[in-house]
Amino acid sequence: MLLADAAIISENLRNLYRNYMTDAKNRSTYFRKIVDIVRIAIDNTTEDVSQLVDILYPEYSKYPRQFVSFRELRGDICKKLSISPLVWDESLAGKPIVPLIALESAEYGGQGMTVKQALNLMARIKDEGFFQIASKMNEREALVFWSRATDERPPMPMNRFLQIVSYAKEGGAQSLQSINVMMQTMTPAEIIQKIFSKTDDIEVRTMQPGQAFLGPVYRAWDKMITPTDVYADVLSNSRRYLHITEFPKGTFKGVLYNRHKQVMGKPTTLPFEGIEGVFEVEVDGLQIHYLTDVLAVNDNWEIYKMDYKDRLDHLENMPSPNHPVKRGKFISASTDFTHILETLEEGQRLRLLSTGPIKLGGDGGWSILKDAFHLNLLVSAIKRDEQFETVVRMSAMDGFETYEVGQANLSVEAAQHMRHRLAQHSVLVGQDWIPVDEYAMVVVAEMKEFSLDSLTIEKVEVSYLDDNLGYSEVSQLTDLIEMSA
Repeated sequence: MLLADAAIISENLRNLYRNYMTDAKNRSTYFRKIVDIVRIAIDNTTEDVSQLVDILYPEYSKYPRQFVSFRELRGDICKKLSISPLVWDESLAGKPIVPLIALESAEYGGQGMTVKQALNLMARIKDEGFFQIASKMNEREALVFWSRATDERPPMPMNRFLQIVSYAKEGGAQSLQSINVMMQTMTPAEIIQKIFSKTDDIEVRTMQPGQAFLGPVYRAWDKMITPTDVYADVLSNSRRYLHITEFPKGTFKGVLYNRHKQVMGKPTTLPFEGIEGVFEVEVDGLQIHYLTDVLAVNDNWEIYKMDYKDRLDHLENMPSPNHPVKRGKFISASTDFTHILETLEEGQRLRLLSTGPIKLGGDGGWSILKDAFHLNLLVSAIKRDEQFETVVRMSAMDGFETYEVGQANLSVEAAQHMRHRLAQHSVLVGQDWIPVDEYAMVVVAEMKEFSLDSLTIEKVEVSYLDDNLGYSEVSQLTDLIEMSA
């Protein structure tokens, strides 16, 4: 596939998907148009679809997710043009970068490179320099090239793209819910392969040992009483999912995964002899300390659908485990659990587990830290300092008005997430404060001290930006005062 063709597809998908999301009256029309574009593009082969994934979806590509940062491009361009980086920041603050740097390529022309050639060229950006690279393509190609190289937002979500691919194949249409279930355990490449295999029913085995899956999410809880009936689970070390598989026959091997399907290594010992299964374990590095949950054993892949109590009963009744079982303590709804927090040792954390089945990729309960309150704060302003660290000003709500309570530096992950959110509104973070409270970006922050004199947070750390939160979930100023009173 040519880069020019991929650029046209990307542009059309982005525009049509925007219309699909905003024009409810004609949504079915736009959906059919998107399907027609993809049907023509994929040409009945998985190769074209795989190349589209590689160039449009950095997160799922087999190539590096990011080849160059905006900071590196800024340094190269400023050096070649002999301008101060301050001029760059003042001129481009608040503006989308990719469309602007794409203007440095010719409106028409280019060298007609393929998608694979473009991806290989991205690996040489730092060696050849921005202007040399820009001269090899036209403006439309440059848009998709620099978007991919800098890990910018794709034209539409991956789950929706896979659904469109399934509709483009005759008889292969899948619902969005079905695609979401498949994505819990399968890569986009595997799903595409299934769609092209023309199988009437795509079997989804969410708990097959050896098949990674998205673990449940544990949201921050900022109160001292339990929300519902829960199990209090003390975490002393990291929790991982242990998959034990038998291959070849008679040989059992284990692999540790995190909650995001990433391989973390192979454990030093296995908890059971001659058993396949999926378990949650507490580990220190690659050494297993405790068994903390069971999700599947041998041919029974439905254990994760049982309630927490029944799963732990099943785990404790299994024969001859090589590691002890750690079980959560049941706490009824609206119970004060302060006494449990007081018993935690240094480095330990408390997790409130749902009493029901495990929801892959869904809510699993709540997470709490000792000596820290979790707050939902609104990001009211953002900037980058001289060391290119991202700094935010955060506000609580005072009734229906915002009240600034402090500021904090963001981690790389949180800053990247926030930058993507702002890029959707064509906002670029510069060295001057930019007000962003209108975009309703709510962060979960851990507060350890709050000054009643100045009504400001003294010690705070931003954990993450939560896309599921809005203005109504922002903590009230009175909540902060009550926590510190």
